[in-house]
Amino acid sequence: MAGRLPIIQPTSAPLPELPAGLRGDGQSVHFVSLGCPKNRTDSEVMLGRLGQAGYQIADDARDADIIIVNSCTFIDAATTESVDTVLEMAELKRDGKARRLVVSGCMAQRHHEALRAELPEVDAFVGTGDYHRILEVVAKDRQAADVVGLPVYVQGAEPRVNTLTPWSAYLKILEGCPQRCTFCIIPRLRGDLMSRSLEVIVDEARALAATGVKELNLVGQDSNSWGRDLGRPERLPELLTALNDVDGISWIRLLYSYPAKFKDPLIDAFVRLDKVVPYVDMPLQHISDPILTAMRRGVSGARTRKLLDTLRTRIPDLAVRTGFIVGFPGETEEQFEELSEFVVEQQFENVGVFTFSPQAETPAADLPGQVPEEVRVERRERLMLLQQDIHLEKNTDWIGRQVDVLIEGLHPETELLWVGRTPQQAPEIDGRVIINDTGSAVFGDIARVEITDVAGYDLVGHVVDGAQAP
Repeated sequence: MAGRLPIIQPTSAPLPELPAGLRGDGQSVHFVSLGCPKNRTDSEVMLGRLGQAGYQIADDARDADIIIVNSCTFIDAATTESVDTVLEMAELKRDGKARRLVVSGCMAQRHHEALRAELPEVDAFVGTGDYHRILEVVAKDRQAADVVGLPVYVQGAEPRVNTLTPWSAYLKILEGCPQRCTFCIIPRLRGDLMSRSLEVIVDEARALAATGVKELNLVGQDSNSWGRDLGRPERLPELLTALNDVDGISWIRLLYSYPAKFKDPLIDAFVRLDKVVPYVDMPLQHISDPILTAMRRGVSGARTRKLLDTLRTRIPDLAVRTGFIVGFPGETEEQFEELSEFVVEQQFENVGVFTFSPQAETPAADLPGQVPEEVRVERRERLMLLQQDIHLEKNTDWIGRQVDVLIEGLHPETELLWVGRTPQQAPEIDGRVIINDTGSAVFGDIARVEITDVAGYDLVGHVVDGAQAP
């Protein structure tokens, strides 16, 4: 429903008075956010600034004064989706009342000069390091102009909104990436590692908790590197400890861990901090040593196996989500089979499989031995089918067990069922729990649920009133 933006403001930074020229004065904005959760948090900051200025939400782009598309360009498919969305919004702008169409995010950062020539319908492009200037771009009495500079902005105590659920939120802990994987364009689009300060992150966590958020999902391109640029090399355990002390927060989930940086102090934090859930999202990309070397992953297959063994041994009920790239330049059928055997050996809870997408300006795009597209696609299908069987078997193991579930709301297809997630299920990307008997629970509760069945990637269960966590 259209209306005011629900602003979340860190307690240590009161909202400043805005100049009249930056105020929305009841104008409406329609926002489309594409890509990853990191991009989503940028969108939430832009929405927070717009809400601070008095803009309203428009559900329909034809009813909006401003249309903003926060774009993605990580792989070719993401770029295509972003361009198609911009063209769709441009058509709706023509049919509606919008006075400005703005494109922000990674595609704007990477291609704004070419897009400026090809998409005259766009009034302004906003880069990944300039999203905090959104009010200047949409101001009514100013001429729209591109703001695409070097990505050196580090988010401070910004107003923001939470677009996930009232009980769960993403929390960005850093900007940029210190890694230089040969297939990845992100460092060129997002810059080098720039950690947000511990105080700013914790203050934002408190502000989220004050609105009812119970789960924090920490995001960064390489989350394990948080704090390396702040003077001490091992600071992520310190951040997790500080967040663990935030009243009202029950679950803390760390997303996007780089395997070469998953050291003992971080594992210790998972073990000793009661709010850090037993879930590791760690894109491994491959297991064959020649491919890992060509990718510049900084880790060997043997070291990867040792890390996984340590994690599963030390962290009870651990769920591991990972991702792999198939069809990387030079990947032989034998190396793909090695990867497939590794997936069977490890029995991962969740796996994403991506075909190699050569990106201009990355070293991998020019490597010899480029694998034909049809082979890449076929290998992805084989590995995904393999993982489907593993996932079903892993889900079946939950039948008969009781587990804590964060109840998020109604099932999207029927009001007769509710849905939620266990600590082993991340929002949006993993399966969920379908609840067919809700007992005395209400939305936002972390309730004890007995798992009774499996429905594809989802679990099925009922609330056990009065049950306590073991």
